[in-house]
Amino acid sequence: MSKAMVFGKGLSGMGAKELLEKKEYEVFLIDDNGGIPSSEGIDLLNRENIDFIVKSPGISWKAELLQKASEKKVKVISEIDLAYRYMDKNTKIISFTGTNGKTTTCTKMYELLKYAGYNVKLAGNAGYSFAKLVADEEILDYIVLELSSYQLENNPQVHSHIAGIINLTPDHLTRYKSVEDYYITKFNIFEKQDKNDFALINLDDEQFEKINNIKDINEKIKAQKMFLSTEKKGTVFVHEDNIYIMKNLNERIEFHRDENVDKVAEKLMHIKEIALKGKHNLENMLFLIGAAKILDISNEKIIQFLKNTKSLEHRLENFFIKEKTTFINDSKGTNVESTLKAIDSFESSLILICGGDDKKISNDELIKKIKEKIDFVYLIGENAPLLEKELQAVRYLKYSNMETVENILKYLKENMDFSKEQVVLFSPATSSFCQFKNFEHRGKVFKELTEKILG
Repeated sequence: MSKAMVFGKGLSGMGAKELLEKKEYEVFLIDDNGGIPSSEGIDLLNRENIDFIVKSPGISWKAELLQKASEKKVKVISEIDLAYRYMDKNTKIISFTGTNGKTTTCTKMYELLKYAGYNVKLAGNAGYSFAKLVADEEILDYIVLELSSYQLENNPQVHSHIAGIINLTPDHLTRYKSVEDYYITKFNIFEKQDKNDFALINLDDEQFEKINNIKDINEKIKAQKMFLSTEKKGTVFVHEDNIYIMKNLNERIEFHRDENVDKVAEKLMHIKEIALKGKHNLENMLFLIGAAKILDISNEKIIQFLKNTKSLEHRLENFFIKEKTTFINDSKGTNVESTLKAIDSFESSLILICGGDDKKISNDELIKKIKEKIDFVYLIGENAPLLEKELQAVRYLKYSNMETVENILKYLKENMDFSKEQVVLFSPATSSFCQFKNFEHRGKVFKELTEKILG
C-alpha cells in the first residue's frame, strides 16, 4: 500500500486525508494538537517509505519535519495540487487571488454561476476543502477556487481556465523575503494556463504593472488577456459611472478610449445599481463581469445578480443599529489596504476600532487616513502601542488603547451618544491571532459582544 503524510489537521488537511484514503493510501496525520506529533513524524520519515507529504497552507516551510523531508528528498505538495491530481478534468476551474477582495469575488462568482444554472462549487481559501470536494465525486461544470499566496507556493500544478489577480499590496512579510517575493508568488496562478485560457488583468493596480514588467514574470501569462479598469480603458471598464464591455472581447489593448465609447462598447449598468457598495467592490465586480462574459452569461442575468446580491459576513457587514449609530463588522480587514478601502466606503461621522498582530509592515497610509477621516479610533491587540506612537507622531490625539473589543463596547455603552448619525467600523487592518483563532472568530465575537453589551 502507498503511504502519505498529511501535515496539519485543519480543513485542508482533513480533506486531503479523506481523499487519500479513498485512493487507498495509508495516511499518517501529523499535528501537534490532535494527530501524530511532528517529532514522531520525523521518526516515521526515517522508518517508512513515504511517497509524499501534503502540507497545510499555514505551516511554515521552516518546520523541522519539512526540513527532514527535504533532506530525504520526499516530495511536499499542497492540498490544492493533491485535489487537482484527482479531479475530473472535464470540470473547469475559475480561480482568483489577490491581497484583498478574493473571498468576495470568489463567493460572488460561485453565486452568479449557480444563478445562471451551472453546477458549481466553491473551494480553497474561501473555507471549503478542495480535496474534500474531489473526494465527494460530484459531477460539476465549474469549481471556483480562492487561492492565497500560501496555496500558490512550491510550483503549483493547478490549471485554471479563468484566473485573475485582483490587486497587490504589501502583506505577509513575516513569511516572505520581500514584498516582491510575495507578489511573484501570486503570479503562479497563471503558470499552467495556455492560449485557450483567460487571464484577467487589473489595469488600475500599480504593483501588478510593476511586477508584470519583469520579463520572466510576464512570460508566465500565456493565456488570452482581458483588461479591467474603473477608468475608461481596457475590455471591461467604467465611463461616466457606467460599466461598459467591449463589443469585441478579443480587443485587449491597454489604452484610454478617446473615441465615442458607445461605438465600440455596450453599456451594462450604472455603478449605483450594484448592491455591493464601495470602490473596492466595484473592482471585485469587474472581475466577476469579465469572467461572466467569457462564459457567455447573458447581460440580463449579470445585471439582475449584481442588483440583488448581498454582502458577505465579516466584510463591511451592517449588523447592528442603536438609535442613529450603525455598527459595521469588517473583521475581514486583515491588512492595511483592506481597511483603507473600508474607511473610504463611508461619508458619515466615523469611529474606527483597529489593531491586532504586528505584521512588521508600514502603517503610514493607515495613520494618514485616520488623521484625515476618523473622528476617534479605539485600539486593540499587540500592535496597539506601536499605533499609539505613530498617531502621536502626526499629532493625532483622538485615540484610546482599550486592549480588547469587550473593553471598548463597555466603554461605548456608558459614554457614547447613540442619537448622533455615526458609524462604528470594526476593521482591524491586520490579523489578530494574539486574541482570536481567525478573522471569522474575531468577527463573530465582535457581533456577539455588541449585541450582548449594547442590546
